[in-house]
Amino acid sequence: MKRLHNFLILSFLFSISLIFASEMQLSIRYLGLPVVRVKITDNGNELKVHAKATTIASIAAKMDNTYISEYTDDYLSSSYRKIIKQKDYAEDRIINYDRINMIAKRKSYINENITKDYPINGMSRDFFSALFYLRGKLNESKGDLWLDANSLIWKAPYEIVKKEIIRTTLGKVETIKVKIDFENVNELEKERSDMLTNNLVNDEKSLYFWFTADEQHIPVKAKFEMKPFPVIWKLDSYKD
Repeated sequence: MKRLHNFLILSFLFSISLIFASEMQLSIRYLGLPVVRVKITDNGNELKVHAKATTIASIAAKMDNTYISEYTDDYLSSSYRKIIKQKDYAEDRIINYDRINMIAKRKSYINENITKDYPINGMSRDFFSALFYLRGKLNESKGDLWLDANSLIWKAPYEIVKKEIIRTTLGKVETIKVKIDFENVNELEKERSDMLTNNLVNDEKSLYFWFTADEQHIPVKAKFEMKPFPVIWKLDSYKD
């Protein structure tokens, strides 16, 4: 009887995870050409991101990165794993969050010398968890996100700029355009990190996202200003 009870509980939890499961494929484009393919899978308690450079881009900068965030309610990370494989840089680390004491415990599987504890804000999230959390906050015209990036505390004020109809892989849809800025709270020097999140979280540049103006708030486009040309993210496919 106890085994049946446990089986029913596990079956229920599995069915719940399927309800919230989603997958999206995006491409990061520069000068109109896809340079990185990104796959994001959300199963209800784990957010997994895989970013790999295209064949053309690999000539200049190789990338095969994986990010895994285990989260609780509101995409609040309990742990964050980064496996980074780039042309001249590699990481394999896990960060566990102690939110009671507001400390992140970072363990490196490659270099023990960079294993350390560091302070966080009680609502700090990794970049991707913060993005998915923001999808549920677009009924508010503006607000603040808190990020853990480069082992630093970042405040990320966001505001809705306007509603805009754009062409996407989903068709011509109404979107909510959101502007995100980044503030290095303690003004400490950034550690070297992966190209993807290191470039996006920058106190000198704004990041723009376009979310569908429906209940799902799917991120269909992003724009990051770089010189001489901006970097554009575009949604290629989405499925629940």
